[in-house]
Amino acid sequence: MERSKNILQTIKEYAVPYYKHTYHTKFSAQEIREKLLQHVDTKERSFFSKIFGASSSKKDSYQGNIDGDTFKIHRVKKGKNSNRPVILGTITPSVNTSQVHVVMRLPYFNALSLVIWIGVLIYIGLGDATPANFTDANIYFLLFMLCFGYLVTTISFNYEASKTKKFLKQILQPVVATHESDWIIRN
Repeated sequence: MERSKNILQTIKEYAVPYYKHTYHTKFSAQEIREKLLQHVDTKERSFFSKIFGASSSKKDSYQGNIDGDTFKIHRVKKGKNSNRPVILGTITPSVNTSQVHVVMRLPYFNALSLVIWIGVLIYIGLGDATPANFTDANIYFLLFMLCFGYLVTTISFNYEASKTKKFLKQILQPVVATHESDWIIRN
């Protein structure tokens, strides 16, 4: 029973372009905000620079907003991978530790375009589907294109999400661990 739960959890984690996790760290909420500000470019960009890709001045190339105990950031990349996750986070201080609740999701525009693309494929594949001209080739083409679109979206999202997970671990771990109890980041 335990093994099947692990398998289902793994499938759920990688099959859906959505990631939700809570990181635990010994840093205070203020220290986490300062570390985020060191690595995230928070200046507003013009429409021209958003379209033509002016790069970030920060070394890790993340941009977004940090407002109090919440943040919304995304990774900036020279190449065009439109399936980069939007990272929404909430910092919750507690006694001796802080929790960072992170949600990574597809940008709304990308999710909408994926739904439209799937709808167009279904319309094309089943549009003139009368029993006389409906063949197995129509079904195979439709299934192949649906799987292809889903896999491209999911694989590229998970690739970018793994880079963001490493980035968040790097920010949230202590620089110098004096002993094993300093490393309380749980994944």
